[in-house]
Amino acid sequence: MKFCIKTLGCKVNQYEEQVLRENLCRMGFEESSEKESDIAIINSCTVTAQADSKTRRLIRKLKRENEKLKIFVTGCYAVFDEDIKKIEALPEVYKVIPGKDKMKLPAICSVLFLAAEKSEKIKEEIEGFSSHSRAFLKIQDGCGHKCSYCKVSLVRGPSRSRDEHAVINELILLNKKGYNEIVLTGICLGAWTGSNSMTFSDLLRKIDNLDGNFRVRLSSIEPDYINDALIETLFSSHKICRHLHVPLQSGSDKILKLMGRRYCTKDFELLVKKLRRKMPLMGITMDVIVGFPGETETDFDETIKFIDKIKPSRVHVFKYSDRKGTASFLFKDKVPVEVAKRRVEKLMERAKLWEKEFSKKFVGRQIEVLIEKQTNADYSEGYTGEYVKVKLRGLAVRQGDIVSVKCQNS
Repeated sequence: MKFCIKTLGCKVNQYEEQVLRENLCRMGFEESSEKESDIAIINSCTVTAQADSKTRRLIRKLKRENEKLKIFVTGCYAVFDEDIKKIEALPEVYKVIPGKDKMKLPAICSVLFLAAEKSEKIKEEIEGFSSHSRAFLKIQDGCGHKCSYCKVSLVRGPSRSRDEHAVINELILLNKKGYNEIVLTGICLGAWTGSNSMTFSDLLRKIDNLDGNFRVRLSSIEPDYINDALIETLFSSHKICRHLHVPLQSGSDKILKLMGRRYCTKDFELLVKKLRRKMPLMGITMDVIVGFPGETETDFDETIKFIDKIKPSRVHVFKYSDRKGTASFLFKDKVPVEVAKRRVEKLMERAKLWEKEFSKKFVGRQIEVLIEKQTNADYSEGYTGEYVKVKLRGLAVRQGDIVSVKCQNS
């Protein structure tokens, strides 16, 4: 019996997709295209209203293209009863598996379609990362913080950490399988803790001491988890990429307070200065939410000016999305959609300048590039450890290779 999986959303969801894929194959299913499959699994995201809408559109599209498909929906959109009922009401949906039961899906499918007498135990480690140049490794799940706009902490639950031995063993296996860059990921990555009061920095130092020629990238990490110990670990490491994705969310202290963030702009600025003092070429990327309830033109201007001062290497800009169940859903002074869109466009244009300014710092330097794709016979693309996108010409390379080249121009 053939299956396909479609995943929306974050790196944690993508890791969990791979867990589902490997277990389904182990139980006797065969992965195929959506047009050839008997079963489709949609691993949904609910970070924004647009993400919910994408899931519904994908359900209709898949069924339109393959009428025989039995569509299962799971993931973060399928958590609250109200959302589950909305999904179940769609005639194209065969079955909804609540997000908390996502990992039971392979066993459910084997009982339903392969006449298995009992469900097999799920194997929650992965051995590869289908068609990717880098592998994601989930080390943590959930979040104990309650940012006023965030539905993710509601659907993912409190913070839980994977055992350090399981993390290390899986990382070693992925490297042996040929992955030269492994991305540590979690819903609240910096909240990871191990046995005997082991900290996230301790885990990174353990990884740094492993044999093997590979590098490790951190996914998103909240600013209040970037302490002196972590900075020192990054500085002294031979394997951890000098790149941090740190969610800022706003450059207005008023808005940060309304968001329930745990820092002010001064804290964030001091953190960036501390990082750059130690590592001047560190890539610092960030998320910013535009159009949060109560955000005035003055607040938005403060955000632009603050980010101008920080000069990040890249900015991901998101338009605020109302999520039922969050505190900000009840906030007044909602920003009109057109105003929010205009602000998003303005910030994105500005972000291109910051990105270009950062990339110029690498001209004339020797850089290590992970090859992401071959664009044609002569050109390939990839990213440095600092997360600078690079185009290479005239090199015989393969996806997933790390090559050392001299940067000619930006």
